[in-house]
Amino acid sequence: MCAKAEYYRTGHIAILVTLFASLALSLVSYAEESLVLDRFSGLKKLSFGPGAAFRTHYDGRHWWFVTPDGGAFLSLGVCVVNPTGDTERDTNRQPYRENVLAKHGSVEAWARITANRLHAWGLNTLGNWSGSELRGAFPYTKELSVSSGLWGKLGAGGLRGNKTVPDFFSPEVQAHIRKRAAAAEATANDPYLIGYYLDNELPWAKDWRLGPDLFPGYMALPPEAPGKQRLVEFFRERYQTVDRFNAVWSTNLKDWNELASRQKLISWGPAQAQRDREAFVLLVAREYFKTAVEAIRAKDPHHLILGCRFLWAIVPWPVVQACGEYCDVVSINYYEAGVLGKLALWLTTSMRVRTDLTFRPFYDLARKPLLITEFSFRAKDSGLPNTYPPPSVIQPRVSNQMARAAKFEHCATIWMSQPYFLGYHWFQYMDQPKGGRSGDGENDNFGLVNIQNDPYRALVERLATVNRRVWTLHTTPAPSP
Repeated sequence: MCAKAEYYRTGHIAILVTLFASLALSLVSYAEESLVLDRFSGLKKLSFGPGAAFRTHYDGRHWWFVTPDGGAFLSLGVCVVNPTGDTERDTNRQPYRENVLAKHGSVEAWARITANRLHAWGLNTLGNWSGSELRGAFPYTKELSVSSGLWGKLGAGGLRGNKTVPDFFSPEVQAHIRKRAAAAEATANDPYLIGYYLDNELPWAKDWRLGPDLFPGYMALPPEAPGKQRLVEFFRERYQTVDRFNAVWSTNLKDWNELASRQKLISWGPAQAQRDREAFVLLVAREYFKTAVEAIRAKDPHHLILGCRFLWAIVPWPVVQACGEYCDVVSINYYEAGVLGKLALWLTTSMRVRTDLTFRPFYDLARKPLLITEFSFRAKDSGLPNTYPPPSVIQPRVSNQMARAAKFEHCATIWMSQPYFLGYHWFQYMDQPKGGRSGDGENDNFGLVNIQNDPYRALVERLATVNRRVWTLHTTPAPSP
């Protein structure tokens, strides 16, 4: 207090005010200078040289996307940017589209307003499920869904029959993946495309979709299935003799043909059995990524392969490793677990990757940069039910929009403090219908704007502040990953 009084007596407080004002102006000037951007929103002052398409680059301290003009780029995006929104369950109505047209008169007017908003909020990427209305103004990502239709009710060839996993060694399944991947040809020459997602939230391990884990799924295949034949070959390569296999797996097989006929293989014995399971899951995942990536590269040799949008809590570690071997980026969808969800994760003894919010174990496994391709929080003050997904399992509800903003800032700050992160994409641009979207009935306050297309001010103002700050945060010197 004495020192403070002395400042008042001597007038030094005026000097401090002047100094702080000067410093603030300097910081603003620096921020504006640091965010001089190229046409793709890459930093002009940090250039790594032009190229044919977006690429990744490690500068010795940090990972970056690099724009076709050469600018360092962080992908700060939002999913589902379109003038339509979701169709409401049990109706043919699209409430968001109805409100857009009533308020703005046309899709063109919506596009102008939305582009201005995204720029003002520091967003530079159209995330998954976005429309084409703003392409050419913003970089974007594209999902090919190469294994769509292969998970669920499948058979020996991977297309019909009992519920099992896709047989990625099957010629029919591989042909299906190649056919889906051929869609990459349509965007092969688009400089605004960042890259392709192979799929979205595949059930690599048992989850609410009640499919089997990969290893028991392949054991359940019939003897003639290519995947089952590959599993038998895998064990023959590892053990050479049936006797050695029997000793580890506590079986009494007479020959390898008997293994091909078995539908289950369970061992609670030595750790070697678990290592066998993990090694086979790695083999299966490699076949999936190899088939998909080669098929895309045949149609588009330039653009990035952005992984398959892992649901962070359930993906087995061998699948993450395989992703890093074939893809340029590992994409992760993150939603906070509720009380029951946390309990389920704690009890899980499978191969899932155990991580905190830094996702460092994902990077250590893949050795490729990470991109959060979906995350969000929902608030009780929105007037929406927010009942699905159940908050006790996943994505607990927060009290209000300020709490949503605080959650966003917490995640963004942690992620962009890590040198191996390339950005994050919020899910989604608009709220979901109060009656729930068609299909799964999601009825959540995930939007940056409500169903009337009005922004949640507390949230988007925080977005604008944080999205500007993370560029400096990401360039802060960090230990080599």
